[in-house]
Amino acid sequence: MVNLIFDATILTSIYDKNAGRSGIFFASFNIFKEMLKRKDVNVALFASPRCFAEYKKFKNEFFPQLPDLYCRSCNRYITRLYFWLKKTYTSLLDHALLRKPFALFLHITHYIISCSASRLINYEEMNKYDVFFSPVYGVPKELLSRQIKKCYMLYDAIPLMFPEYYPTGSFLNDIKRDGKRWDLFFFDSRSSYNDFKKFFPFVSEKNSCIVHLAADKLFSRNDESTRWESVKGKYHISHGKKFVFSLCTLEPRKNLLRAVKCFVKFVNENDIKDLVWILGGGHWRNFFDQFAKETAKIENFSKYVFPIGYVDDADLPIFYSNAEWFVYTSQYEGFGLPPLEAMQCGCPVITSNNSSLPEVVGDAGIMIDWDDDVQHIEAYKSYYFNEELRKENSRKGLERAKQFSWEKTADKMVEFMGNNRK
Repeated sequence: MVNLIFDATILTSIYDKNAGRSGIFFASFNIFKEMLKRKDVNVALFASPRCFAEYKKFKNEFFPQLPDLYCRSCNRYITRLYFWLKKTYTSLLDHALLRKPFALFLHITHYIISCSASRLINYEEMNKYDVFFSPVYGVPKELLSRQIKKCYMLYDAIPLMFPEYYPTGSFLNDIKRDGKRWDLFFFDSRSSYNDFKKFFPFVSEKNSCIVHLAADKLFSRNDESTRWESVKGKYHISHGKKFVFSLCTLEPRKNLLRAVKCFVKFVNENDIKDLVWILGGGHWRNFFDQFAKETAKIENFSKYVFPIGYVDDADLPIFYSNAEWFVYTSQYEGFGLPPLEAMQCGCPVITSNNSSLPEVVGDAGIMIDWDDDVQHIEAYKSYYFNEELRKENSRKGLERAKQFSWEKTADKMVEFMGNNRK
């Protein structure tokens, strides 16, 4: 039996509908759910005191039966005030004069809750557990002096490899500095493991385990016409044309600007009237304006490309299943969940041939250089003008996706933790 403390800090992002609810959140949440199913794992919850209010809301709403390491809640009136302020602050983002005072009140109530939470930890209960697992954040100071194996999940080395995208730094710098505090590491791909070894001297074959991620079971083929019509209405999609789909956070590394530019050039040069691009996903606020400025220069961009923003989880299989193909030509990925989700729905994919993506896609899709415009256009041509290729890669993708499952991921993680907890 592995007695596991699971850091639920990232799981509080379940309430977000923005770029914060990204692939790392979904990976963490699926690992968490899989651990709860197992009879050989005893799970308790912990979260950083800085998100104590969100954590308590998450636990009480979804998992009230689980033990946690807080012996009681902090003042519920302060917590209610915090959530009211947070909701009000979000609604005032476009009102600069009101935003600052609300932000100050929000910060003060958050600080009060955090200070209260740090005094509510049940350290006696904590001593009953032998493994602490964090799917994202660093070792909490409350555990530093505890004799417990500390396990950490590393997804990608993007902030270290591309620091230009993270001018304010990254939490990975803390991991790099405090690496000796961790005992065991999980990596979501062989590619990520190799990259982190270049930056983290404390990472080795002995203390590391590679565990591929998986797509949720909700991702399956669903091309029912009535369901698609309902989803079209929800996202204000009025055209009746075939479409290419992409899903990712709108940020420079995702290479969307090049991908859509090449798509518009492709449809213009080939006089294609029956195909558009649907762009799904949240965005980085500081990149959105640049993206809008650049795409405004593209002739017929608004005629062929339709950004729909955040897409609810339940609707994603409908988009994947009805798309002609899916595009994900990122500059770098630690794993790349969206292509796997698309394949599991039978959608042909076009991805980059770099980093971890070959581990995920294999020979089940078209793989190209992320920075090559000609290869983008040729890939679009291959799928548009070759229905048999689309069908073949749809079939290959479905088969390839069967190699990945969260159960396999959890099996490997629990075995590794169990063998190294002493």
